[in-house]
Amino acid sequence: MNIAKNTELTGMRRQRLGMMAAICMGAFISHFTAGIMNVSLPFFINHFQTELAKGLWITTGYLLVITALLPVMGKLGDRYGFRRIHNLGYVIFTVGSILVAFSPNLPILLALRVVQGIGAAMFQATNIALITIHMPKEQRGRALGILSTAVALGGMTGPIAGGLIAEWFSWQWLFLIHVPVAIVATVMAYRYIPSRVQERKSGTVSIVGAGLFMVWITLLLLVITNGSKWGWMSTRTMASLMFFFLLLVTFLLWERRQKTPFLPLRALRIPAVAGGLIVSCASFILSNTLLVLIPFYLMGTTVQFSSSTTGYIMAAYPIALAFAGPLAGYWSDRYGSRQLMLMGLSCMGSGFVLLLLFLENIRVYGIAAILCLIGLGMGLIASPNNSYIMQQTPREHVGSIGGIIALTRNAGMVFGSALGLGMVSGEIGQESPLQAFKMVFGINIFICMSVIILMVVINRRPFKSA
Repeated sequence: MNIAKNTELTGMRRQRLGMMAAICMGAFISHFTAGIMNVSLPFFINHFQTELAKGLWITTGYLLVITALLPVMGKLGDRYGFRRIHNLGYVIFTVGSILVAFSPNLPILLALRVVQGIGAAMFQATNIALITIHMPKEQRGRALGILSTAVALGGMTGPIAGGLIAEWFSWQWLFLIHVPVAIVATVMAYRYIPSRVQERKSGTVSIVGAGLFMVWITLLLLVITNGSKWGWMSTRTMASLMFFFLLLVTFLLWERRQKTPFLPLRALRIPAVAGGLIVSCASFILSNTLLVLIPFYLMGTTVQFSSSTTGYIMAAYPIALAFAGPLAGYWSDRYGSRQLMLMGLSCMGSGFVLLLLFLENIRVYGIAAILCLIGLGMGLIASPNNSYIMQQTPREHVGSIGGIIALTRNAGMVFGSALGLGMVSGEIGQESPLQAFKMVFGINIFICMSVIILMVVINRRPFKSA
């Protein structure tokens, strides 16, 4: 009997390891792809002879599709099974990655990036739910920490690979390099993710709610992206913002009337949950503005490094993140999350202050050091913030809030890319591009300070220990 029991435990352990490997490969690939594009964006703009405003959609368009579809895919996972949606996402993403490498022009490339984004949204929306369902409670936090490490490794290797490929190989390899990993992840996902029947929630996906959500988040992105070109106080910008707020109010009123709303608004009324989600979104806004702007500074302004050198410099950020993340997760279990989150925000804010004040006088190793400081800050925020959110989330909303964490992460990446490139699109090539960079860094400092104040206010309220 003991032999049979040990064999069963060994088999269960092997299946969980295989499941975690398959899920983490997806997390790695999605952030690897984003990192590769951030460094390679100047190369694509030159290759396709297009303007920055169009070229940035290679990055922001992909992220926008993921962000807009994450809640939809989470609802579909509730209804049809997280395993089915997750694994189908791998298939769609892999096929899209192969097809996009054979794009004859920029419009077709952008269309196929949408296909990639659909697949990525499917597995990003369901990976946390799968871990929550299939991992024992005592191993769940560690498993989510491993998932965060996979994200960091993807971000770390993406810029290096992007720089090397852009300098030494054809652009098609930017999309093909991760295909073997995607194929292996797909096979392992179908092999190791348990196929047991999950309890599916009743109700249908709110088409109206999903449509309103996607329209207003797209409109906000368009305003941020084109604000500098239109003029921030222009009639076009003001009209777009008014329409955005009208759509937002309409969306919220519609959601309040639904028995099964598109987003779990009731759970978002918990101050610690809402505050943690704001921290998640803001931290990715801060990091992604940095990751899309610094390559333009290093490759096209007062300094002109090669793509590969830029990739090595940019790797300083995810290396620091990968180092700090696991330690922060361990410390948050012992000492709580709040102090680590505030320390992380302070590190990020300090890095942007240094860039704002001394950018034109900083040598390359100084830029790498600042990237390390900001990466350290992000590492101190990510894992503790996820624990902070989930500890305050009622059990019945754990799956939904897990999906919204992914939503805020991708929304932050979208808005960060749009903010950074949108602010400088009208300035790069003009007399003072440094002022455009510094304007973005100033905005980031304001965002950072606002979130720190929010955290201090929330932490004064009594709630469960975090």
